[in-house]
Amino acid sequence: MTIAKERVIDEASRYRSLSIRRILQLHTQLWTSRVSSEISSVQYGVLVFLGELGEHESLSQRELGRRAQLDKSTLAELLKRMLAHGLVDAMRRADDRRSNSLAITAAGREVLNALRPAALEVNALLASGLTDDEADTLDGLLRKLLASDVAEQAALR
Repeated sequence: MTIAKERVIDEASRYRSLSIRRILQLHTQLWTSRVSSEISSVQYGVLVFLGELGEHESLSQRELGRRAQLDKSTLAELLKRMLAHGLVDAMRRADDRRSNSLAITAAGREVLNALRPAALEVNALLASGLTDDEADTLDGLLRKLLASDVAEQAALR
């Protein structure tokens, strides 16, 4: 290999955004082929957060967005589809008629439970090239990045 070609490969390998894009492509391919082509991983995540609540509990849309790290417009569009498919219920909040409380429906809980084993498999596959300690380190680093000032300024928290 020529020196110029080695420099290009070395330089390209230093751009995290390229690696992150490839990992996202891998995740999408694994999710679609092993979990669902109808329920996105983001929708599944919303179901996870709502499914952690008790049977008659709900979350404000704002709190759900914070927990799922979704901006208002992304969450609103996602919820519109999930409401149409009967996966979640939205109720006007008694203390603030301008905002909604959200709860998982029985159908949403069924979908969550049905997809959970495959979702966990994809989660494991994404870290399959790592030792358990490395996977734990990766998880911690991802949490740290998402808790950063940059993430906060981008309204991802």
